Amino acid sequence: MKKALLIFISTFVVLTALSAVFMEEELTAEQFGFVGDLKSVRVEIARLGAQLLVSEPETLSFSESGLLIASERSSMKIIYVYDEFDRLVRKEFIDDEGEVFQTVEVIYDDEFYEAIAFDGTGNELERTRYWLDLVERTLSFSISTETGSSTNTLYFDDSGRKTKSYSIVRESVEDLGTDVNIVVESRFTYDLNGFLKSETTIVRIRKEGMEHSTEYRTRVDILLRDENGNPTRELRRTEFQDGSNPPEEFIYSREFIYY
Repeated sequence: MKKALLIFISTFVVLTALSAVFMEEELTAEQFGFVGDLKSVRVEIARLGAQLLVSEPETLSFSESGLLIASERSSMKIIYVYDEFDRLVRKEFIDDEGEVFQTVEVIYDDEFYEAIAFDGTGNELERTRYWLDLVERTLSFSISTETGSSTNTLYFDDSGRKTKSYSIVRESVEDLGTDVNIVVESRFTYDLNGFLKSETTIVRIRKEGMEHSTEYRTRVDILLRDENGNPTRELRRTEFQDGSNPPEEFIYSREFIYY
C-alpha cells in the first residue's frame, strides 16, 4: 500500500506542478525568508539518509526590488518576467541546451487571472484560472486532465507565505481499474525570521468504499545563520506516519551560499 500511496502522492504533485502554472510558488525574497542586500542564493543539498526526496542544487536570482527573476538547476532554468505592477506575466522554461521547451503567459482580469502554458513551438498545453481573495488571503484554482481533476485552495499570511492548503483530487487509475479520490491537507509554520519551520501533510485515499490515510511531517532546523539572520546551513527531516515501524524517514541538509 505504501508504494501505491507514494505513486498517488506523486500523481498529485505532478498534476498540480505540471498542469498548473506554478502561481502558488514563492516569488519574492521575503516569501523565502531572505533578508539583506542579496542578488542570488545557491542552495546545496547533502544527503544524510539512504533516500532523498529532493537532490538537485538550485540557484535563485533576485532583482533589486527582491523579485525572483531566475531559478537554475543543472537540467533546467526558469526565467521570470514581471510587468510595471510587479505582477508575474511570463515564465520561460529552458533546458540544459539553452532551448525554451515551455512558456507560461499570465493574463490578469478584475476578478481572476489566467495562466496559459505553451510548448516550445507555441502550441497551447494547459490553461488554468486562479481566483485570488485579497481579504481572506486565499488562492483557488481547479485543474482537469484526461484522467482526473483537482480543486485546490491555498491560504497565505501577510508576507505571502503559505500557511495551509487543501486539495481534492479525483483520478481514474487504469492499472487498478477504479476511480480514486484523494484529499490532501497541508499546514506550514515559520520561525520569527520567516523561514519554514515545519510542514505537516495528511493524505486520505478512498477507493471502492475504503479509505487509507497517512501523515508525513517535515521539521526544519536552522543550524547556522549569517550576520543578517539568513540561514547558511539547515537540517530537514521528513517522517512518514504510515504505520511502519520504525517510521520511514528522509533526512538531508541544505547549505545556502549568498552573492
